[in-house]
Amino acid sequence: MSQYSAIFDRTGNGVGLRENEVVVTLRSIMDDPLDYASSGVDIDLEGEAVASLIGSLGASPRSEGVLGAPVHLPGGFGGVVEFGDSFLALATDGVGSKLQIASDAGHLGGVGIDCVAMNVNDLICLGAEPLAFVDYIAVPKADPHVHSELGSSLSRACNMARVTLAGGETATLPGIVKDLDLSGTALGWFPRDSGITGKYLEEGDVLIGLPSSGIHSNGFTLVRAVVKRSGKSLLDVCPFDSSHPTREIERFSEEAYPTLAEVLLNPTRIYVDPIVDLVKESRMPGGVCDSESIKAIAHITGGGLSNLLRLSERLGWHISDPLPPQPEFQWISEVGSVSPREMHRTFNMGMGMVVAVSPDSADAVSFWLNDRLPGSRIVGRVVSQGRLVTHSDPGVRFSEY
Repeated sequence: MSQYSAIFDRTGNGVGLRENEVVVTLRSIMDDPLDYASSGVDIDLEGEAVASLIGSLGASPRSEGVLGAPVHLPGGFGGVVEFGDSFLALATDGVGSKLQIASDAGHLGGVGIDCVAMNVNDLICLGAEPLAFVDYIAVPKADPHVHSELGSSLSRACNMARVTLAGGETATLPGIVKDLDLSGTALGWFPRDSGITGKYLEEGDVLIGLPSSGIHSNGFTLVRAVVKRSGKSLLDVCPFDSSHPTREIERFSEEAYPTLAEVLLNPTRIYVDPIVDLVKESRMPGGVCDSESIKAIAHITGGGLSNLLRLSERLGWHISDPLPPQPEFQWISEVGSVSPREMHRTFNMGMGMVVAVSPDSADAVSFWLNDRLPGSRIVGRVVSQGRLVTHSDPGVRFSEY
């Protein structure tokens, strides 16, 4: 859609551009293209920092065969340790700068879901079943109303993820913390030698995409820059039609139509159902597929499609038929003049999870997943072009995570 396109009302009738909308539209065309780095988050620098951190870590004091000894698996979606006949998996993550939009909009009811989702969605990529969650809340000043809203959201999220909210920590840190911060850690388990690691991936394996609920919890530094450029208020009625067949907007305003804040804050989808159920069924006789057919699972989180590169050092990935992105991604791209590659590097672009399965099980697994999460379908294949992600858009290519 051109940035000069007419604006349409909810009935499809054209409506005139107001003077301030003309100014904002022209300004977005003339301004430099936005990207994540210019908005304040340099993904490449973050990668270097993480590598530096890992390089400075010493070896575990627990040796192989001892409870708590580290287990090194590909992907890095969670840390794994030995636990008798099982492995334990841990993941830690936070909501990030989505919290700033939530605070500005005066609605924290969804951020607990974001926090739990970002953790359990990583664990299930290992084939682990999430069991428990602990949270960490940091504020500049204690506020019973804020803590109550967060507690309700976290409790709701843990029920959705089928985990126990086992505890947490609250910290009041004036001078260190200027705004609310929320993070957490999830614990999961899986039987020894039953992890999903990508080790047995082969050329021709089929990629099944699961739809997202929207932006989820990545890229919000760039989102905030785009909102600022647009001149829109978070509490304005959304400036585009936000409807999409694979999601509903969680409403909290009294407006007749969703506000911009409601669309941007739509909670991250929790994929425990159906992914954990799929993995469990594959381990049972007569399931939709056998366990060897599920080759790898990737959470399309920070880094976008480049997360696929975490699953293999030798194979590539081609997305030939991508899932349709939600309308907010087009709005972000147009208002911010964000390139397709940057969009796919920063956001999930409508696909929050990818499951790689053997070709003989692909149709059955795709049907099974779509029955539980409508919109799930085959989106591409594993290819032997080397460690590279390619896309139906030739401008979207990744060789590094």
